[in-house]
Amino acid sequence: MSKIYDDIFRTLCEKNTKLLIPVINEVFSTNYKITEETELLSGEHHILSGKKQTGIEEIITDLLIRLAGKIYHIECQSNPDGTIILRMVEYDFHIALENVKKTDGIYEINFPYSCVLYLRHTSKTPDKIEMKVNFQNGESINYSVPVIKMQNYSYEEIIQKDLFFLIPYYIMRYEKKTDTEIMPHIKEEYEQLYNCINKAYNNGILDSYDITNIMEFTEKLVHYIFNNNQSVCKEVDKVMGGQVLETYADKKLQQGMQQGMQQGMQQGVRLMALLSIKLAEDGRVSEISRAASDASYMDKLLKEYKISL
Repeated sequence: MSKIYDDIFRTLCEKNTKLLIPVINEVFSTNYKITEETELLSGEHHILSGKKQTGIEEIITDLLIRLAGKIYHIECQSNPDGTIILRMVEYDFHIALENVKKTDGIYEINFPYSCVLYLRHTSKTPDKIEMKVNFQNGESINYSVPVIKMQNYSYEEIIQKDLFFLIPYYIMRYEKKTDTEIMPHIKEEYEQLYNCINKAYNNGILDSYDITNIMEFTEKLVHYIFNNNQSVCKEVDKVMGGQVLETYADKKLQQGMQQGMQQGMQQGVRLMALLSIKLAEDGRVSEISRAASDASYMDKLLKEYKISL
């Protein structure tokens, strides 16, 4: 997979993990809330191998996440790959082995809930990839992994299903189309997508950190794919670029105007100063800037450190 696609996928998974929850709901017909607690698991797995002098080989999965006691595994591919099922079986088997249980002398392994996200696909790309596994006792199973086809999702579906994670990749549905096919639609579609994430922000579903990454990665991918087409880039930039989000400081200022501007500003400054000192003492300096621009995150830290005026 191209580095930019890989970077966007991994960053969103690591920094904006909750955006994956609606994707999991879509694929596995679950109904998790986006506020559900998640745990990112290590994607590095070490297996015995005769290929290397050390006898140990490392395999790396794109995403492994624990949600409501279940393990979900997602691989992201920029293009269809006829051999991906082989890797999925290998990955899932080793993931299962790492979580082996023994009850009454019998070992038990549970395979993760797995799927593949294709950013591009063709008319021949199946809705699921499969492998038949035959056992020595004559039994066999059909190992099946569902496929998400990014380009199949309209902006209406993305909005309806809260698939915020897919927004940066939305432009890929247009990469082989002409200006005549793109320009009449792109402005309205991206306005609708922006309104969707802005509404989610106002409703407390997303925070400013989520929106900032979604918009930044959207712009980066648009400029990467349409680097020779300024018309498309400008239309998207008008909507997704340079948008000013209401920050924690803005909210404090508004409260200050209602209750006495000077008093409100002083309280906001004092809270931020006290929190910054605590974060610095604990070696969490990198979190100071995020707290200053993210209301929900700052509130969370204030509660964690029991800071109030």
